[in-house]
Formats: sequence, structure tokens, C-alpha cells
Amino acid sequence: KGDVAALLDLFIESDDVQSMRKLLHTHGERQPDLYIKALHYFARNPQHSDNEQSLAECLATIERHNLMSPLRVLQALGGSGKSGVTLGMVRDYIMRQIETTTTRISENKRAIASYTDEYKLHQEQMEALKTQPVVFQSTKCTSCMAPLDLPSIHFLCKHSYHQRCLGDIGESCPKCLVETQALEDQRRRQEISARRHDAFFNKLHKAEDGFDVIAECYSKSPFAFTKLVDQ
Repeated sequence: KGDVAALLDLFIESDDVQSMRKLLHTHGERQPDLYIKALHYFARNPQHSDNEQSLAECLATIERHNLMSPLRVLQALGGSGKSGVTLGMVRDYIMRQIETTTTRISENKRAIASYTDEYKLHQEQMEALKTQPVVFQSTKCTSCMAPLDLPSIHFLCKHSYHQRCLGDIGESCPKCLVETQALEDQRRRQEISARRHDAFFNKLHKAEDGFDVIAECYSKSPFAFTKLVDQ
């Protein structure tokens, strides 16, 4: 990586735009930081005849492969303090980013509304299980599908079994066991992850957009220290 960056610096010092573009095409997707140097160069050197085309190609590649956030792109273009980039040169890129962001916000709002409704439904179901009697109406064993007879066992998930069909399986519904175990394993992983502060800050430091990392962590509830009760 160091050799490639040094080679780009050499092309920048010699104003070799064509070689810069070739190098970015070959290595830029694997080393996005190369584009920051290129954007700085194009911002400081608007006098080159193909500067606008080269800048457009850089922006298109960055956008196509999502190599960096729009904010970082604009910072790279304006960070030199003497940028020659005009609004017209980046207008299309900015408008596409605004459109993409607007679409993403709308999708996120719909997802939030859906999750909120689902959360409320689950809360109501949990409250009903705590305060209201549960009526079991199954007439067949979930395992053998034969008519239920005594002794039979009913689970809150509404699955019912002959006691003989359950055998030594335990206190969990066999039909729901895989899903239940997966949820418990996920909760355990989240509790372990919540204690790995070094891993979180390391990921946050390396991230292009730190807010995405924080949002992802909150969405997975790694900061919820609810303890699992082993049955």
C-alpha cells in the first residue's frame, strides 16, 4: 500500500494525470484513501484541460463502489483551502447523493414504523401472557398428529403434545426449539460483544461512517445487559 501511495505522490508532483487515472483504476477500489489525494489534487489544479473529466470519473467510481461518504468527498475537495472546484463540476454528484439519502431516509422511516408496530404487538402479547388465561384448543399432538389424550402437555406457543411423545426432550417445545435456541445464542453473543469495548472502538475508528457503526450496535442491542436465565 505504501508503494502505491508513494507512486501516486510521484504522479501528483509531476502533474501526470493520465498515470494517476490508471493507478486509481487499478488500485483505487482496494485503497480508497488514494482517492482523497486525487481529489485534493483536482481541487488545487483546475487549470488542466481534462481536470473536470478526471474529477467526474473519480466521483463516479467512488459513488459506484461506495468507497467513502459524500461528506468526506466534499471535505477532500474543499479541504485544501484553495479549491478550484465549482458547483457545476459536482452538481450531478451532489444531486444524486441527495436523492439517494432521501430515498434511504424514507425507507428507514417505513422500517421504523414497521418495527414499532411489531414491538407494540409483542408487548401486548407479553402482557396478555402475564395477565390473561391462555386457552389451549389443540385437539391433535403436534408430533404424531394423533388425537390428544391424557396426559398431554401444552406450551404457550400453542403447540400441544402427548407426554409420551415428548420423552426426555425437556421443558421446551420441540417444534420451536431450534428457533428458541438460535435466539438464546444470539443474546449470549450480544452480551459477550457488549463487554468487548476495544473491538467496538477499533471498528468505530476504522469505519468510514462512525454513525453507521453506532446505529448497527444499537440495532443489535449489544448494550442491553439483560441476563439470560438458563432453563
